[in-house]
Amino acid sequence: MTAPPGQDSPRLAACSTLPARGRLIAPDDPGWTSLVAQVRHDFYHLPSYAELSANYELGVARAVLVEDGERTLLLPLLLRAIPGGGWDATSPYGYPGPIGKGLEDPAFLKAAFLEARRVLDAEGVVSLFVRFHPVLNQVAPEGVGAVVSHGDAVVIDLSQTGDVIWRQMRSNHRRQIARSILSGYTAAFDRTEAAFEVFKRLYLETMARLHAAPYYFFDDIYFDRLRSAMGERMHLGVVRVGGDVAVAGLFIEEDGIVEYHLCATDERFARFAPTKLMVHFVTGWAQQRNNRWFVLGAGNGAPDDPLLHFKAGFSPLHHPFRTLRMVVNPAEYLRLARDRDPSIDPTRLDGYFPVYRRR
Repeated sequence: MTAPPGQDSPRLAACSTLPARGRLIAPDDPGWTSLVAQVRHDFYHLPSYAELSANYELGVARAVLVEDGERTLLLPLLLRAIPGGGWDATSPYGYPGPIGKGLEDPAFLKAAFLEARRVLDAEGVVSLFVRFHPVLNQVAPEGVGAVVSHGDAVVIDLSQTGDVIWRQMRSNHRRQIARSILSGYTAAFDRTEAAFEVFKRLYLETMARLHAAPYYFFDDIYFDRLRSAMGERMHLGVVRVGGDVAVAGLFIEEDGIVEYHLCATDERFARFAPTKLMVHFVTGWAQQRNNRWFVLGAGNGAPDDPLLHFKAGFSPLHHPFRTLRMVVNPAEYLRLARDRDPSIDPTRLDGYFPVYRRR
């Protein structure tokens, strides 16, 4: 395998006609932490999270940093080696779309992504897949690849009063929350090791019950590294029925944004919908801490999506969830696609991407 990209590659000296200049940086580059500290971001943009994801997905954590005067773009990435040579670039799990200054300007956003493509091409990257953040990436680049919509992500606007948020909630959500409280269900955060162990067990049981893809069966090493990387940012919410944990969820708080990261339910209590009480509890807590957004996230992409329907019951505020697919090296992408399956249409970018990794 060749050396990981972003380590003093001589190819970065390639000429560019764009005023913006970019480079590929490692998590320990001070430019990464410096930019994150200056702009609105989420935990997905932290170098520690990129490193965690790289360890889990057997990749290399990098970010493209593009600068043009006061305007900047930072795009966290995982670089994965392609058997036989080369790399492809993808977002870490979640919503780590670009952050920076001036990204609301479509012209700069396009120029920055074109420069990112030049940088990645110089490093031997074949394709780029980016998951945009539903709150932070309201403007998507045009003319630099295929932007694909995956429906909505549900967000709670925490600048509203608690009464307004409650009234906006779907009526059956309000009834079940009230019934849970009257029945003695309790919601709280729990930092004990015992509660975390219960969460991990219930999470794996939940994934098995949902027939989730193997990727989502996170192991003990992943969870322990996540807790270490996030530190005080991560909170374990639990709802107890008597002495039993009915539901538990990981919530991560960073720079005014609270993310509903992962959830686990004890099947014995699923019919009582304890998750609704947990989300209601976390909403109030997040408001008290002066956060701005509570991101519940998107659904599972199904035509009749029960997960999205459930989340939509908490808030009428929906933002589009979009991804970007960019072919960085067309000739190599075509070769890899044909080697994978000659019947594949490599010009289709709205399906599985990159097509040469399709199982």
